[in-house]
Amino acid sequence: MDSSLWILIIFWIAFGLIHSLTATLWFKEWVKAKMGYWFKYYRLMYSFFALISLLGVLYYQFHIPSKILILHAHFLSVSGILMATAGLVLIGLSVRGYFFNISGLDVFLKKKKVSVLNTSGIHQWVRHPLYLGTLLFIWGWLFIAPLSSTLVSSIMITLYTFIGMYFEEKKLLSEFGSAYRIYQQKVPMIVPLLKNKTNIKLTLFAIHK
Repeated sequence: MDSSLWILIIFWIAFGLIHSLTATLWFKEWVKAKMGYWFKYYRLMYSFFALISLLGVLYYQFHIPSKILILHAHFLSVSGILMATAGLVLIGLSVRGYFFNISGLDVFLKKKKVSVLNTSGIHQWVRHPLYLGTLLFIWGWLFIAPLSSTLVSSIMITLYTFIGMYFEEKKLLSEFGSAYRIYQQKVPMIVPLLKNKTNIKLTLFAIHK
């Protein structure tokens, strides 16, 4: 594998580690003690830093030499477009209701949203539609641009997504308790209409960890 692809892997690992570290409770508590009044802007700064660092990794990915993995095939391109579009729609539907909250822009709103467990809409079919949309988009993009750099990024983002889901499950269990456990048993984690046997095993592991 080319050295540029190894560097890309290192960039994705660094992005994931920094992104995860700055989202941990103990790190936020430490920053809160340092920032005081200005801590209310932490989420906004966190989102801005995450966006800039993500754009930096993507910029590197799109500017390194990449091998074509497979020859152009019309059906693959069409499949990729459909997958990527479905992913973007899911991402849009997922963040539509709480964009201001997750981005930190709610700091400029007079009325803050109360944290509630959302089990309606698309969340009645899958617990993590945002992650599902992300996976559909990145693997759809791989079909559109079947390059070695795209494959590396798709694999790294997938790994980070599943790690993120694991910790997200623990966070939601801590926040909503038995209500979320019941929700786990009824709704699949990421694959709609899938029997919940695999999901129950994964979530029970998260519960007893």
